[in-house]
Amino acid sequence: MARLQHHTSEKEHIQDRTTRLLVLLIIILGAIFRFYSLGLTRHSYDDSYPSYDALRMLSTGTLLLTGQPSSVFLDNPALMSYLQAIPLLIWRSPWAIYLLIVALNSTATFFTYRVARDLLGRTPALIASFLFAVNPWIVHFSRTTWVQALMPLLTTNAAWGLWPAMAGQERPHRQVLLAFVALTVLTQSYIQAWGILAQVVLLVVLFRQRIPRRPLLIGTAILLIVTLVYIVGLVGNWEDSIARLDGFSSGEGLHLTTEAIDHATRLVSGRDYEHVWARRGAEAYELRRSLSIIVDVLLKIGLVAGGALAVREWIQRKEGRDIAAILLLWFCIPILLMSWSAFPIHIHYLLLCCPAGHLLAAWGLSILDRKGLRWILITFLLAIMILFGINLYVANQVVAQDPTTDARFDDWALESGARVGRNIRDLLGDPLWPIDSPPPQRIAAQGHPALLSSLSGTYVQVLKGWNYPNFVVLAESPLLYVLVDKEPEVEFLEPLHQSFPERTIQFIDGTTVNFVQMHPCPRTTALALPEVQVDWPSQAGLSILGYTLSDSTVEPGQTIDCATYWRVEQQTSEQVEWFIGAVYQLVDQDENLSASTSGRSQWARRWELGDVYIERIQVPIPADLPSGEYELAIGLFDSIHSVAYPFIPAQGSTDSVRIPITVE
Repeated sequence: MARLQHHTSEKEHIQDRTTRLLVLLIIILGAIFRFYSLGLTRHSYDDSYPSYDALRMLSTGTLLLTGQPSSVFLDNPALMSYLQAIPLLIWRSPWAIYLLIVALNSTATFFTYRVARDLLGRTPALIASFLFAVNPWIVHFSRTTWVQALMPLLTTNAAWGLWPAMAGQERPHRQVLLAFVALTVLTQSYIQAWGILAQVVLLVVLFRQRIPRRPLLIGTAILLIVTLVYIVGLVGNWEDSIARLDGFSSGEGLHLTTEAIDHATRLVSGRDYEHVWARRGAEAYELRRSLSIIVDVLLKIGLVAGGALAVREWIQRKEGRDIAAILLLWFCIPILLMSWSAFPIHIHYLLLCCPAGHLLAAWGLSILDRKGLRWILITFLLAIMILFGINLYVANQVVAQDPTTDARFDDWALESGARVGRNIRDLLGDPLWPIDSPPPQRIAAQGHPALLSSLSGTYVQVLKGWNYPNFVVLAESPLLYVLVDKEPEVEFLEPLHQSFPERTIQFIDGTTVNFVQMHPCPRTTALALPEVQVDWPSQAGLSILGYTLSDSTVEPGQTIDCATYWRVEQQTSEQVEWFIGAVYQLVDQDENLSASTSGRSQWARRWELGDVYIERIQVPIPADLPSGEYELAIGLFDSIHSVAYPFIPAQGSTDSVRIPITVE
């Protein structure tokens, strides 16, 4: 008898060691899937905004109560920006945030295993954590830095803390309290994550007698207090929220949609990832698509089987009745809530179902964990791992072949955008905390300030409306230009700028990024730039400093090449909606219009006092224009309001600057 007990104990010990090894391998596998080629993650505007707010807080000392504007009428809470400020204190780079977020989300595989083991046992727990580790959609959303970036971690952490206690298992109070902390972080990071409270509140009410009272009260208090701070922020911005509510409520009426259930099952089966992310230019797409559909069907069968087992447990009032209720309600409530919608349902909304779907599918697949069938289960899971791994690899290769998308830096590969950002940070010389120059630092680039700030790890203000080299801006402090697919104009701007050929970046898809530093340009320097000084103020708040004319004598069919120099002298509240640009008109001695062209108009709200605008323009001369003496009349015009702004020289108001032109 003692020998039998010893044999049984040794067998259990071996099984425990094997289980621990398998769990470790699954966690490592999930981390590899998430960290592999992390630099090929697309970094979008949404990914950049939390770090943009974090940099704004670090640079200005301003504390935010609300965060990024959302697709619904309420702004997102600001907690994600506070979380991302932590790695930025150590390393001003987008890599710091990505490494932290991905590392945290990689631990979600462990929490999935733990909650599945506590509820369903060893084999379903291994299967559930495996499915969670390799699902390409879960991997994809574990590699983001937007406001909902931590949903994989926080949903599984909440499940690990709450579900076993609800099922009647004794749990440490700190585990339940951590679940409420996870719910607080989730709801205070992402406005639409408030949907998780539907399933949480219902389950808490149903199983209130089993949840320890002390952590329940403390956790609820934490959630309410932090929410109150968020509400204070919303009240301070209520007018904007109401204005957005009109647009939000003006959409199509509510209608029944299957998108929610489709997305919820994709997060288990991995279907369509190869279609959405790994299709363009990818090899063997049709084969991978066919295999993905087969895997989708088989995993859905497992999911349905798990659901059927849960329903059977519920009906027959067996030991697993409460477990069945927890999994079914957690999985189904978000689907039901989003099945009636006036707007498209995005797949990341259904992360609220995690990890219930993975546990249900594992419950169903564990039927195969018996002698004679186990090899089929193992082979199937290995095939899933290989297929999902290939789909992720191909998606990364698609990004590698096309790392840049446009001149605005949106959806660039992380490693490509970070290279540009590192050069911006180096050239700006931005210290950890600003000392000499107050934030934000100004740069000229075609991109949203959130993107350029997050990529550079520096709080920047982005000038808009310029068109290098034909419409450039000079400032009273150094001004950095980030030029995408544009070469520095050496001849035209050589006295004014410094280029950095050693920092030029050439990407594999042909995109080139150059950097140009414009020297400080105070008024005295600006006045010396044009060949002909004018220095006339205008009613628009702009002064024309002068002009440079390539030649005052032209032939019919040629162009008048002219550069004009403007300076912002005045800013008023009235200028906010002005859209002002120069107009160039060739007139004869009788004021008849012979030729005309418009310069680059600019919103006056973008002006900064002391800025100098240099515009290079070509005025085409008609081929049949008679020879004679003409004048090039340069005026200022608001094309939105059809208002002309006269100049105000010392001798009196005039509508234009006149330049003599001879046509031969």
